[in-house]
Amino acid sequence: EDKLATFAVHLAQQITKFTQSGSLLVTGGGAFNSKWIELLSAHSSVKVVLPSSDTINYKEAIIFAFLGLLRLEGQNNTLPSVTGAQRESCGGAIYKGDE
Repeated sequence: EDKLATFAVHLAQQITKFTQSGSLLVTGGGAFNSKWIELLSAHSSVKVVLPSSDTINYKEAIIFAFLGLLRLEGQNNTLPSVTGAQRESCGGAIYKGDE
């Protein structure tokens, strides 16, 4: 229990070290952990924001749907700042069923 508590405090400190202004949007399963949110808020000088539970639960599906839309439109959906790739590109494949 002590190790987990120490790690949680360390993690909150590291996350908030890089959020000096604005707000901090929290998503993923941790967003439902009220103790974690309290800890994060206690160490942060910015406002901690929780989106709706639907956004928390379905953010990955929403993101992949958006990436798919970008692919359908031929727009770049792979960014070096996110993936570490050398250049932007339009990734993914489109498969159509029998018509």
